[in-house]
Amino acid sequence: MKKIFFLLMILFVGSLFAQEDEKKNNQLGNILLSQPITVTIGGEFIVTGSFTAFKTQRLDHFITALYAEAESRLLSGKNDKQLLNQITKEIKKYALRNITLKHINGEERKIDLLRFRLTGDFSHNPFLKNDDVIIFPAYDDEKNVVSVDGAVNKPGNYQFVEGDKLSDVILFAGGLNNAYDNINKAEISRLNNSGDKEEIILADINNDVELKSGDRIKILADENQKRDYKVLVLGEIKFPGFIYVTADGMNLTDVINRVGGFKTNADLSRAEVVRNFNSIEMLQKYKLTREYLDNTDMLLTPETQLYLKQQKQLLEMTRLYNLLEEDTLFYNIDNQLRILKAESLVDFTQLNDSASDASKFVVKDGDLILVPEKFDYVYVFGQVPKAGYLKYIPGENYKYYIEKAGGLAETAREDEEEIVVIKGKEMNWVTKEKEKLNLEPGDYIYVPKEIPRNFWYDFSKFSGIIGVIGSVATVVLLLTQFGK
Repeated sequence: MKKIFFLLMILFVGSLFAQEDEKKNNQLGNILLSQPITVTIGGEFIVTGSFTAFKTQRLDHFITALYAEAESRLLSGKNDKQLLNQITKEIKKYALRNITLKHINGEERKIDLLRFRLTGDFSHNPFLKNDDVIIFPAYDDEKNVVSVDGAVNKPGNYQFVEGDKLSDVILFAGGLNNAYDNINKAEISRLNNSGDKEEIILADINNDVELKSGDRIKILADENQKRDYKVLVLGEIKFPGFIYVTADGMNLTDVINRVGGFKTNADLSRAEVVRNFNSIEMLQKYKLTREYLDNTDMLLTPETQLYLKQQKQLLEMTRLYNLLEEDTLFYNIDNQLRILKAESLVDFTQLNDSASDASKFVVKDGDLILVPEKFDYVYVFGQVPKAGYLKYIPGENYKYYIEKAGGLAETAREDEEEIVVIKGKEMNWVTKEKEKLNLEPGDYIYVPKEIPRNFWYDFSKFSGIIGVIGSVATVVLLLTQFGK
């Protein structure tokens, strides 16, 4: 019994020493792993040289941290948005594939970080070792690429590495897009070195053909018309937001029913369907849609797109015109207004009339429907003491609103015939029979100013008349002389 007890004690003490040794070994290992190492970066990267790393770091972690720090330093202190975008665009041009990793013992391997990021295969993202050298190849994003389009999730250009196959490019493009049917063929367009001859290769996807630099690939599939077709409805309706439609669109009446109908304060006379026909509507649509979706990336700003479109239209319309010089000013005004504001596509006040064009109008994908609130005001401006909006009163004529605005100022024209009522909807100027005119909400009343007529004003007018009379008299005298 004593021998057994003694043996157990020896085993217990030995176990304690073994655990202590293992603990010390683990601590020593952790200390060694936390010791900094030196890694050198060469080739085409945002920074090159020797940098501090750790044995616990993998290559992608090290490069990502180094890039972020270098980018922050490059962009620090720069406020020009265009310059910032240009710098960011340029420094992102570095290769993620065919990276060379050299160890101090002479071992060398090729690293494909893009493949690691897409597949999570850590064989493409090894741990770093002391005195490792990472060499980034030159990155030609115009020639040394393959492009892919068609039934893939992320069409675009991708860096080419010798030995790439069709399956590699499909992987880089986010895989096949399952929204398409019968995806089994790929069309490869291959140019010769001079770029003047094309070879078309029809390949079975399962055969996984080898590619060449510059190949242009289209993954073929049956055409799919399933899209996120929708229209945005905003304003005085019960349930504002997006309404999904088909590829052919949806009847306007059905769209309004889908959003719960109009509110009681909706102004149907000013409601409109916004389509990309003119500049103000495009900006309005872009702004509202961006606010509704939070953010939308565009290659060109909407302002740039609208400016280019407007200038193109103006040049096209004026290239062959034959107007006289005195007509050009008015033509340019009317043409600018045409571009800035097109006529409404539909009259919402006629929606309940089954025989009207409005009841048959079809809204399409991307359209924006705006239903404003009723505007029960008339605006008085010009030579009145209190210019501004006045509450609309049915049946009252223009004189009522002028009185509400404080009456005519001393600087107003004496002749009330020159007071103008501007109809808010069609912007038509009315000067005759204003007392009988039926004013409406949104109309304007303009009181013009009396032009000061001092001595020099009258003298200049008189001088002009005398000049004309003198010219006529001279002509008459010359004709009389020639007649003798």
